[in-house]
Amino acid sequence: MAAKKTAKKTAAKKAVTKKTAAKKAVAKKTAAKKAVTKRVDKPKDQAERLLNLLAVLTHDSNYRTLEDIHFATNMYHDRSLFERDKAVLREMGIPIDAIVLGGSQAGVSSYRIDRREMQLANIKFTADEERALQLALAVVHVDSAWAERARLKLNLAEADMPAGPQVLLPVNSELLPKLAAAAAKNLRVEFDYAGGTRRSLNPYGLLSRGGYWYVVGHDLGRKAIRSFRIDRITGAVKTTDDAFERPENFDIEAAVATDAEMLGDADGAVARVLVSAKLAPSVMRDFGEDCVVERLDDAVIVAVPCANRTAFRSWVLGLVAGAEVLSPPEVRSDIVEWLDSLAGTR
Repeated sequence: MAAKKTAKKTAAKKAVTKKTAAKKAVAKKTAAKKAVTKRVDKPKDQAERLLNLLAVLTHDSNYRTLEDIHFATNMYHDRSLFERDKAVLREMGIPIDAIVLGGSQAGVSSYRIDRREMQLANIKFTADEERALQLALAVVHVDSAWAERARLKLNLAEADMPAGPQVLLPVNSELLPKLAAAAAKNLRVEFDYAGGTRRSLNPYGLLSRGGYWYVVGHDLGRKAIRSFRIDRITGAVKTTDDAFERPENFDIEAAVATDAEMLGDADGAVARVLVSAKLAPSVMRDFGEDCVVERLDDAVIVAVPCANRTAFRSWVLGLVAGAEVLSPPEVRSDIVEWLDSLAGTR
Protein backbone atom coordinates (compact mmCIF):
# COMPACT_ATOMS: atom_id res chain seq x y z
CA MET A 1 0.00 0.00 0.00
CA ALA A 2 2.83 2.34 0.88
CA ALA A 3 4.44 1.65 -2.47
CA LYS A 4 1.20 2.50 -4.30
CA LYS A 5 0.83 5.79 -2.40
CA THR A 6 4.42 6.71 -3.23
CA ALA A 7 3.83 5.96 -6.94
CA LYS A 8 0.70 8.12 -6.99
CA LYS A 9 2.55 11.01 -5.39
CA THR A 10 5.38 10.67 -7.91
CA ALA A 11 2.93 10.62 -10.84
CA ALA A 12 1.15 13.70 -9.48
CA LYS A 13 4.46 15.54 -9.16
CA LYS A 14 5.35 14.63 -12.73
CA ALA A 15 1.99 15.89 -13.98
CA VAL A 16 2.45 19.19 -12.13
CA THR A 17 5.96 19.49 -13.54
CA LYS A 18 4.67 18.93 -17.09
CA LYS A 19 1.94 21.54 -16.65
CA THR A 20 4.46 24.01 -15.26
CA ALA A 21 6.83 23.36 -18.18
CA ALA A 22 3.98 23.80 -20.65
CA LYS A 23 2.98 27.11 -19.05
CA LYS A 24 6.59 28.30 -19.16
CA ALA A 25 6.84 27.35 -22.85
CA VAL A 26 3.63 29.24 -23.64
CA ALA A 27 4.92 32.23 -21.68
CA LYS A 28 8.20 32.17 -23.63
CA LYS A 29 6.36 32.03 -26.96
CA THR A 30 4.11 34.90 -25.90
CA ALA A 31 7.12 36.96 -24.82
CA ALA A 32 8.87 36.19 -28.11
CA LYS A 33 5.82 37.25 -30.09
CA LYS A 34 5.58 40.47 -28.10
CA ALA A 35 9.26 41.16 -28.69
CA VAL A 36 8.87 40.58 -32.44
CA THR A 37 5.74 42.70 -32.55
CA LYS A 38 7.48 45.47 -30.65
CA ARG A 39 10.44 45.31 -33.04
CA VAL A 40 8.21 45.24 -36.12
CA ASP A 41 5.99 48.06 -34.92
CA LYS A 42 8.97 50.41 -34.81
CA PRO A 43 8.16 52.82 -37.65
CA LYS A 44 10.38 52.68 -40.70
CA ASP A 45 10.94 55.40 -43.24
CA GLN A 46 8.82 54.74 -46.32
CA ALA A 47 11.78 55.21 -48.63
CA GLU A 48 13.66 52.52 -46.69
CA ARG A 49 10.69 50.15 -46.92
CA LEU A 50 10.29 50.72 -50.65
CA LEU A 51 13.98 50.08 -51.29
CA ASN A 52 13.90 46.89 -49.21
CA LEU A 53 10.73 45.70 -50.94
CA LEU A 54 12.26 46.46 -54.33
CA ALA A 55 15.42 44.54 -53.42
CA VAL A 56 13.47 41.46 -52.32
CA LEU A 57 11.16 41.36 -55.34
CA THR A 58 14.01 41.83 -57.84
CA HIS A 59 16.44 39.45 -56.13
CA ASP A 60 15.68 36.64 -58.57
CA SER A 61 12.88 35.36 -60.79
CA ASN A 62 11.02 33.56 -57.99
CA TYR A 63 7.58 34.64 -56.79
CA ARG A 64 7.28 35.44 -53.08
CA THR A 65 4.28 35.42 -50.78
CA LEU A 66 3.66 38.17 -48.25
CA GLU A 67 4.88 35.79 -45.56
CA ASP A 68 8.14 35.30 -47.48
CA ILE A 69 8.53 39.06 -47.93
CA HIS A 70 7.89 39.72 -44.25
CA PHE A 71 10.38 37.00 -43.26
CA ALA A 72 13.05 38.62 -45.47
CA THR A 73 12.39 42.25 -44.46
CA ASN A 74 10.63 42.08 -41.09
CA MET A 75 8.45 44.99 -42.22
CA TYR A 76 5.01 43.70 -43.18
CA HIS A 77 3.23 42.17 -40.19
CA ASP A 78 0.37 44.39 -41.37
CA ARG A 79 -0.89 43.53 -44.87
CA SER A 80 -2.39 46.99 -45.37
CA LEU A 81 1.11 48.50 -45.12
CA PHE A 82 2.34 46.13 -47.81
CA GLU A 83 -0.59 47.02 -50.07
CA ARG A 84 0.17 50.73 -49.68
CA ASP A 85 3.85 50.27 -50.54
CA LYS A 86 2.98 48.01 -53.46
CA ALA A 87 0.62 50.67 -54.80
CA VAL A 88 3.34 53.34 -54.48
CA LEU A 89 5.80 51.25 -56.50
CA ARG A 90 3.20 50.67 -59.20
CA GLU A 91 2.40 54.40 -59.32
CA MET A 92 6.13 54.97 -59.92
CA GLY A 93 5.85 52.77 -63.01
CA ILE A 94 7.48 49.69 -61.49
CA PRO A 95 5.67 46.57 -62.77
CA ILE A 96 4.85 44.09 -60.00
CA ASP A 97 3.68 40.69 -61.24
CA ALA A 98 1.19 38.81 -59.08
CA ILE A 99 -0.08 35.22 -59.29
CA VAL A 100 -2.38 33.12 -57.11
CA LEU A 101 -0.79 29.88 -55.96
CA GLY A 102 -2.39 26.44 -55.94
CA GLY A 103 -1.77 23.19 -54.10
CA SER A 104 -1.02 23.47 -50.41
CA GLN A 105 -0.95 27.28 -50.75
CA ALA A 106 -4.13 27.55 -52.79
CA GLY A 107 -5.52 31.08 -52.89
CA VAL A 108 -2.33 32.75 -51.62
CA SER A 109 -1.00 35.64 -53.71
CA SER A 110 2.67 35.72 -54.68
CA TYR A 111 4.70 38.58 -56.15
CA ARG A 112 7.85 39.40 -58.09
CA ILE A 113 9.38 42.17 -60.24
CA ASP A 114 10.87 41.20 -63.58
CA ARG A 115 14.11 43.19 -63.92
CA ARG A 116 13.87 43.06 -67.71
CA GLU A 117 10.67 45.11 -67.65
CA MET A 118 12.39 47.83 -65.61
CA GLN A 119 15.39 48.25 -67.87
CA LEU A 120 15.44 50.61 -70.82
CA ALA A 121 15.93 49.00 -74.18
CA ASN A 122 18.98 50.00 -76.21
CA ILE A 123 18.36 53.29 -77.97
CA LYS A 124 19.05 53.09 -81.69
CA PHE A 125 19.55 56.39 -83.50
CA THR A 126 19.41 57.01 -87.21
CA ALA A 127 22.48 58.50 -88.86
CA ASP A 128 20.82 61.94 -88.93
CA GLU A 129 19.87 61.69 -85.25
CA GLU A 130 23.42 60.73 -84.28
CA ARG A 131 24.77 63.64 -86.29
CA ALA A 132 22.37 66.05 -84.58
CA LEU A 133 23.39 64.83 -81.12
CA GLN A 134 27.07 65.01 -82.01
CA LEU A 135 26.55 68.55 -83.29
CA ALA A 136 24.77 69.53 -80.09
CA LEU A 137 27.53 68.11 -77.87
CA ALA A 138 30.21 69.78 -79.98
CA VAL A 139 28.79 73.30 -80.11
CA VAL A 140 26.59 73.58 -76.99
CA HIS A 141 28.94 73.54 -74.02
CA VAL A 142 27.37 72.78 -70.66
CA ASP A 143 29.89 71.00 -68.46
CA SER A 144 32.70 68.94 -69.90
CA ALA A 145 32.28 66.07 -67.44
CA TRP A 146 28.50 65.87 -67.93
CA ALA A 147 28.80 66.14 -71.71
CA GLU A 148 31.41 63.39 -71.88
CA ARG A 149 29.31 61.04 -69.71
CA ALA A 150 26.30 61.71 -71.94
CA ARG A 151 28.34 60.97 -75.08
CA LEU A 152 29.66 57.69 -73.69
CA LYS A 153 26.25 56.54 -72.46
CA LEU A 154 24.75 57.24 -75.89
CA ASN A 155 27.70 55.47 -77.54
CA LEU A 156 28.40 58.46 -79.78
CA ALA A 157 31.69 59.21 -81.47
CA GLU A 158 33.17 62.65 -80.97
CA ALA A 159 32.12 65.09 -83.70
CA ASP A 160 34.86 66.53 -85.91
CA MET A 161 33.63 70.12 -85.91
CA PRO A 162 35.24 73.08 -87.70
CA ALA A 163 36.22 76.11 -85.67
CA GLY A 164 33.38 78.60 -85.33
CA PRO A 165 30.94 80.23 -82.92
CA GLN A 166 29.65 78.02 -80.15
CA VAL A 167 26.89 78.22 -77.59
CA LEU A 168 28.02 78.44 -73.98
CA LEU A 169 25.71 77.16 -71.25
CA PRO A 170 28.20 76.96 -68.39
CA VAL A 171 27.42 74.95 -65.30
CA ASN A 172 29.71 73.61 -62.62
CA SER A 173 28.96 69.96 -61.85
CA GLU A 174 30.15 70.47 -58.26
CA LEU A 175 28.94 73.97 -57.39
CA LEU A 176 25.44 73.75 -58.85
CA PRO A 177 24.18 70.79 -56.76
CA LYS A 178 25.88 72.14 -53.64
CA LEU A 179 24.21 75.54 -53.98
CA ALA A 180 20.88 73.90 -54.78
CA ALA A 181 21.15 71.76 -51.64
CA ALA A 182 21.97 74.80 -49.48
CA ALA A 183 18.98 76.70 -50.89
CA ALA A 184 16.70 73.73 -50.25
CA LYS A 185 17.90 73.43 -46.63
CA ASN A 186 17.93 77.23 -46.00
CA LEU A 187 21.62 77.26 -45.04
CA ARG A 188 23.96 80.21 -45.57
CA VAL A 189 26.88 79.77 -47.99
CA GLU A 190 30.21 81.51 -48.45
CA PHE A 191 32.28 81.74 -51.64
CA ASP A 192 34.84 83.84 -53.53
CA TYR A 193 33.41 85.73 -56.48
CA ALA A 194 35.00 87.26 -59.57
CA GLY A 195 37.20 90.16 -58.55
CA GLY A 196 38.44 88.42 -55.41
CA THR A 197 35.58 89.38 -53.11
CA ARG A 198 34.36 87.03 -50.41
CA ARG A 199 30.56 86.73 -50.33
CA SER A 200 28.24 85.50 -47.60
CA LEU A 201 24.82 84.66 -49.02
CA ASN A 202 21.47 83.32 -47.88
CA PRO A 203 20.60 81.45 -51.11
CA TYR A 204 16.91 81.69 -51.99
CA GLY A 205 17.18 79.65 -55.19
CA LEU A 206 18.82 79.04 -58.56
CA LEU A 207 17.76 80.28 -61.97
CA SER A 208 18.95 79.70 -65.54
CA ARG A 209 18.65 82.73 -67.79
CA GLY A 210 20.36 83.96 -70.94
CA GLY A 211 22.55 80.87 -71.13
CA TYR A 212 23.90 81.14 -67.55
CA TRP A 213 23.04 79.79 -64.11
CA TYR A 214 22.53 82.25 -61.25
CA VAL A 215 22.25 81.80 -57.50
CA VAL A 216 19.96 84.43 -56.00
CA GLY A 217 19.63 85.46 -52.38
CA HIS A 218 20.33 87.96 -49.61
CA ASP A 219 23.94 89.17 -49.65
CA LEU A 220 24.81 89.69 -45.97
CA GLY A 221 27.75 91.96 -46.81
CA ARG A 222 25.74 94.25 -49.10
CA LYS A 223 22.55 93.82 -47.05
CA ALA A 224 20.52 93.48 -50.25
CA ILE A 225 19.20 90.96 -52.73
CA ARG A 226 21.90 89.98 -55.21
CA SER A 227 22.32 87.43 -58.01
CA PHE A 228 25.62 85.74 -58.84
CA ARG A 229 26.60 83.90 -61.99
CA ILE A 230 27.73 80.48 -60.83
CA ASP A 231 30.46 80.22 -63.48
CA ARG A 232 32.08 83.33 -61.94
CA ILE A 233 32.40 81.73 -58.51
CA THR A 234 36.02 80.81 -57.89
CA GLY A 235 37.05 77.89 -55.73
CA ALA A 236 34.77 75.86 -53.50
CA VAL A 237 31.47 76.86 -51.92
CA LYS A 238 31.31 76.52 -48.11
CA THR A 239 27.95 75.57 -46.64
CA THR A 240 27.60 76.80 -43.06
CA ASP A 241 25.32 75.66 -40.23
CA ASP A 242 23.67 79.09 -40.08
CA ALA A 243 20.01 78.73 -41.03
CA PHE A 244 17.83 81.48 -42.45
CA GLU A 245 14.19 82.01 -43.32
CA ARG A 246 13.30 82.56 -46.96
CA PRO A 247 10.91 85.51 -47.47
CA GLU A 248 7.37 84.54 -48.38
CA ASN A 249 6.32 85.15 -51.99
CA PHE A 250 9.90 85.91 -53.02
CA ASP A 251 10.06 86.27 -56.83
CA ILE A 252 13.39 84.85 -57.90
CA GLU A 253 12.79 85.65 -61.56
CA ALA A 254 12.42 89.35 -60.82
CA ALA A 255 15.89 89.38 -59.23
CA VAL A 256 17.65 88.40 -62.47
CA ALA A 257 17.51 90.34 -65.71
CA THR A 258 14.93 88.97 -68.15
CA ASP A 259 15.69 87.88 -71.71
CA ALA A 260 14.24 91.17 -72.92
CA GLU A 261 16.55 93.15 -70.64
CA MET A 262 19.57 91.08 -71.66
CA LEU A 263 19.00 91.60 -75.39
CA GLY A 264 19.62 95.33 -75.10
CA ASP A 265 18.01 98.73 -74.70
CA ALA A 266 14.58 98.92 -76.33
CA ASP A 267 15.62 102.31 -77.76
CA GLY A 268 18.64 100.74 -79.47
CA ALA A 269 18.94 98.25 -82.34
CA VAL A 270 15.73 96.32 -83.02
CA ALA A 271 15.25 93.17 -85.10
CA ARG A 272 12.09 91.88 -86.72
CA VAL A 273 11.60 88.17 -86.13
CA LEU A 274 8.99 85.81 -87.56
CA VAL A 275 7.73 83.61 -84.71
CA SER A 276 5.42 80.60 -85.05
CA ALA A 277 1.95 80.84 -83.58
CA LYS A 278 2.85 78.10 -81.10
CA LEU A 279 5.73 80.14 -79.61
CA ALA A 280 4.10 83.56 -79.95
CA PRO A 281 2.44 83.55 -76.47
CA SER A 282 5.75 82.98 -74.67
CA VAL A 283 7.47 85.72 -76.71
CA MET A 284 4.66 88.17 -75.97
CA ARG A 285 4.82 87.24 -72.31
CA ASP A 286 8.54 88.17 -72.25
CA PHE A 287 8.40 91.31 -74.40
CA GLY A 288 4.80 92.41 -74.05
CA GLU A 289 2.01 92.34 -76.60
CA ASP A 290 3.24 95.65 -78.05
CA CYS A 291 6.19 93.77 -79.57
CA VAL A 292 3.86 92.29 -82.22
CA VAL A 293 4.01 94.39 -85.42
CA GLU A 294 2.08 92.04 -87.70
CA ARG A 295 -0.17 89.01 -87.26
CA LEU A 296 -0.26 86.25 -89.89
CA ASP A 297 -2.38 83.11 -90.16
CA ASP A 298 0.16 80.82 -88.54
CA ALA A 299 2.76 83.23 -87.13
CA VAL A 300 3.46 86.73 -85.86
CA ILE A 301 6.21 89.22 -86.63
CA VAL A 302 7.72 90.75 -83.50
CA ALA A 303 10.17 93.59 -82.93
CA VAL A 304 12.76 92.79 -80.25
CA PRO A 305 16.00 94.44 -79.09
CA CYS A 306 19.21 93.01 -80.59
CA ALA A 307 21.95 95.36 -79.37
CA ASN A 308 23.49 92.53 -77.35
CA ARG A 309 24.23 90.30 -80.35
CA THR A 310 25.47 87.33 -78.30
CA ALA A 311 22.35 87.31 -76.12
CA PHE A 312 20.19 87.78 -79.22
CA ARG A 313 21.76 84.72 -80.89
CA SER A 314 21.11 82.60 -77.78
CA TRP A 315 17.50 83.80 -77.69
CA VAL A 316 16.96 82.93 -81.36
CA LEU A 317 18.57 79.52 -80.84
CA GLY A 318 16.18 78.88 -77.95
CA LEU A 319 13.24 79.19 -80.34
CA VAL A 320 14.82 76.49 -82.56
CA ALA A 321 12.85 76.14 -85.83
CA GLY A 322 10.04 78.37 -84.57
CA ALA A 323 11.72 81.65 -85.47
CA GLU A 324 13.32 83.40 -88.46
CA VAL A 325 15.17 86.71 -88.33
CA LEU A 326 13.77 88.96 -91.08
CA SER A 327 15.58 92.27 -90.60
CA PRO A 328 17.74 94.33 -90.39
CA PRO A 329 19.78 92.70 -93.21
CA GLU A 330 23.06 92.85 -91.27
CA VAL A 331 21.50 91.11 -88.25
CA ARG A 332 19.90 88.44 -90.45
CA SER A 333 23.22 87.87 -92.28
CA ASP A 334 25.04 87.60 -88.97
CA ILE A 335 22.59 84.94 -87.73
CA VAL A 336 22.74 82.99 -91.03
CA GLU A 337 26.57 83.01 -91.06
CA TRP A 338 26.65 81.98 -87.41
CA LEU A 339 24.27 79.05 -88.00
CA ASP A 340 26.20 78.02 -91.15
CA SER A 341 29.42 77.92 -89.17
CA LEU A 342 27.76 75.79 -86.50
CA ALA A 343 26.58 73.32 -89.12
CA GLY A 344 29.96 73.24 -90.84
CA THR A 345 28.63 74.34 -94.23
CA ARG A 346 31.10 77.14 -94.73
